[in-house]
Amino acid sequence: MSSRLIPVNARHPHEPVGTTYANRVRANAESEVLERDQNAPRGAPTDVGDVEKAVFHALDDLRGTCRTEEAALLIGTLIFLRSRSGHQWNLLCERTGKGTVDGTVFATDFDRFLPSFVSDSLRTLGPDAFAAAVSRIDAIDVQSGDRDVMTAAFDYLLSFLEKSGDRRYGGLRTPSSVVRTMVDLLAADEPLDSVYDPHCRTGEFLRAIVRAQSELSPPKAPRVSGIGLSERGLGFARMNMLLHGTDAEFSHSGFPWDHDAGSDSADLVLANPPFNMVSPPLQDEEPKTTFRYGTPPKENANFAWLQHAIERLSPTGRAGVLMANSASRSTNAKEVAIRSGMVEDGAVECVIALPDRLFHETSIPVTLWMLRAPTGRPEDVLFIDASGLGQMASRTQRVLRKEDGELIRRTHRAWRDGKADKAQPDASGISHIATIQEIRDAQYSLHPPSYVTGGARKENPAAQMDTLDSLLRRLRSLESEVPGIDARASRLLREVQRWIP
Repeated sequence: MSSRLIPVNARHPHEPVGTTYANRVRANAESEVLERDQNAPRGAPTDVGDVEKAVFHALDDLRGTCRTEEAALLIGTLIFLRSRSGHQWNLLCERTGKGTVDGTVFATDFDRFLPSFVSDSLRTLGPDAFAAAVSRIDAIDVQSGDRDVMTAAFDYLLSFLEKSGDRRYGGLRTPSSVVRTMVDLLAADEPLDSVYDPHCRTGEFLRAIVRAQSELSPPKAPRVSGIGLSERGLGFARMNMLLHGTDAEFSHSGFPWDHDAGSDSADLVLANPPFNMVSPPLQDEEPKTTFRYGTPPKENANFAWLQHAIERLSPTGRAGVLMANSASRSTNAKEVAIRSGMVEDGAVECVIALPDRLFHETSIPVTLWMLRAPTGRPEDVLFIDASGLGQMASRTQRVLRKEDGELIRRTHRAWRDGKADKAQPDASGISHIATIQEIRDAQYSLHPPSYVTGGARKENPAAQMDTLDSLLRRLRSLESEVPGIDARASRLLREVQRWIP
């Protein structure tokens, strides 16, 4: 990143020639911290700001010493070690001060205090990297709350990676507003014994579910498990969960449907898998999994993820899986057949169209599939078009507000509790209850806007009046500028005519 120049057409007006993506990240991070400090009330504690500065400077110190992902994993590992074992941390500080700790020594002497998958990834780092990083992390003041401060440091580290401009980390985590909406829909009210995420990223779904279940009366502590596609990603997930007080069961086994047959069932499956991912060729000639509704096309694994989620459900289990919109209306013959099988078997409960720009790595709108353990018979399906909800939090990023999540949840809850009438239009204008015959007539398309009359873009009268008012004010403002523009245009024309023979 430090050597990648920003192209001319991508540079911001204030960025000089020669600016790199690393320069941009450092400037953004410093400005965010500065803005937060300036806006803080006088006398307010600045622990979080100080922590973020320390982590940022630790990462900056490692520039040129190791790759970005190695620096981030090292800093995260040190944050984790310090929060878990004061004695081992003091020992590490003493030894790095003498220059006797490199990646190999660290992996050998401190491995038993760290989650699996972590220390081996740091073996190539030299003593200078460890000395610089340990010094920075040791300088963080944790007197005001050891675990809270170090957890804030770890969260900032993950945010830094997401905003680094490196596309490998754009999808590191599922956005928090999406996590909150999904957990509120599926895990906020009902006690769960087991929860599973087949593509656990940094463990954000599992962490949110554990918190939601702890707030039930009586509190519940479900068994949580997950699978990751990479050992390094699982390292972040394991540390993230342990820092928040939960020991999850993680494993690294590539694609879960190839290696996870016969595993325990789960009361809830939540997943944000890679969209439209190509399935790699299997090592064996015969696939290890027989898909219930048909083998997905080799060029797209969307329906492998969806079918795997269904396979892992307990008899009363439910699932929430994020998908690219294309999965709901693809005309690929294999995917249409799988969709029809899922619908006819009663495995599809609800499909929700979400807005665009929710994710760091892509601006496309996505769909949330809410699935259930198959009933063996076709059922009505609830379609919610929430594509018009959300609010832009920045120039490129949209978030689902709490009230957006509440609207989606109320709509779904009313239908699930039998209070919604499919013969009457939804008062909020964002949902439709489709019969199996409607879905058959639509060739098993599950695209919510196709079923919802009006859709989420239909505002209430008060909102429409506000919008109209705003547009009229803008129109009047533009009209007032017309005489000046005409006058300038006339002067320019006269100047041009002077040069025409």
